[in-house]
Amino acid sequence: MVASTTVRERGFAEAKRLCYAGLDAPTLLREVAGLLGRAAPFETYCAFTNDPLSGLPTQLVGRGALGPKQHRTYIENVYFEEDFDGQRMMVQSRRSVALLSEVTEGKIERALASREITIPLGLGYELFGVCALGRQQWGGISLIRERGRPDFDAREVELLQRIIPHLGTGLKAAILCNEAVETERESVPGVLILDDRGRVVQYTEAAERWLRDLGDLGIGWLEGDGLPNPVWIVVGALKKALGAETDRDLGGVPSIRVRGRSGRWLTLHGARTEPRVGRTGETMVVVEPSRPQELAWLRASAYGLSPRERAVVNLVAQGASTREISTKLYITEYTIQDLLSNAFDKVGVRSRRALTKRLFFDNLYPEMLA
Repeated sequence: MVASTTVRERGFAEAKRLCYAGLDAPTLLREVAGLLGRAAPFETYCAFTNDPLSGLPTQLVGRGALGPKQHRTYIENVYFEEDFDGQRMMVQSRRSVALLSEVTEGKIERALASREITIPLGLGYELFGVCALGRQQWGGISLIRERGRPDFDAREVELLQRIIPHLGTGLKAAILCNEAVETERESVPGVLILDDRGRVVQYTEAAERWLRDLGDLGIGWLEGDGLPNPVWIVVGALKKALGAETDRDLGGVPSIRVRGRSGRWLTLHGARTEPRVGRTGETMVVVEPSRPQELAWLRASAYGLSPRERAVVNLVAQGASTREISTKLYITEYTIQDLLSNAFDKVGVRSRRALTKRLFFDNLYPEMLA
């Protein structure tokens, strides 16, 4: 049943309001999906946030048939094989919404996700949106209907196109929300080692602590069944990096940043151990509190600083003078002052000291709050 124009307009207005309500990212995605379900009906959905620095997804939320098992299948077997490049192309071409039926020329079984996940579950047509601002992706959402139901029509596609820019802004704003953070001083990195079947071979106490901050560990987490999705994202990114076919892929760093339930930011890195006698190579995932500079650039992305503004701010944070910055970046001192002025306006400060404090320290690294 197609929703009326009034229902669609009401859904758009309410979704737009939510995008500027200061909600955390998972809540925002769930609320907006709920509104879309009334304005452009569907049976199930999958929505996610992205780390704008690496471009990789971090948190996945959904409803209906797409649960943790399907999320893992998607991450391990689909995302890095097909959707990673597809989403990157959408961001680069500034195309925010795509119909699966158009991408596959009417044969949705051509899509790997359809063959591996949705078709076996009795699902069919799909409408997908990428939340990108400029060249940075902050998230995405996929609306999926049961097999046998009609495809999404032009009015429903237009509705998602109207909502997506606001949803991207809302996800970006979630980075800047002043949420309570964990004041625990413990900063020991955790190490998790997985075999080729995804089972936990070894783990440290710190690793378990950080994993529980990312989500509830299932009963069978040591068998790999209950590990948080960010772990599988890093594992998949590592496989892609090791099997890279291009210089750009080879230069990719298998790491992501994601906010834990405590409010603390964590960085996950992937590595491959060397095989030895009686033991094959294994996947190692290191989980540790994010460094101030990592989060400074995450926050700089949220404030919309340009690459040149970031370069200047980075040197300011190192204590460089205007003349030193000019020499380092080969730009005039007048240009530096203009770039700094722009950065001040975007971040809402009036001095270099305040700029450095806002980007590198405020509500970023819990130890500094004690």
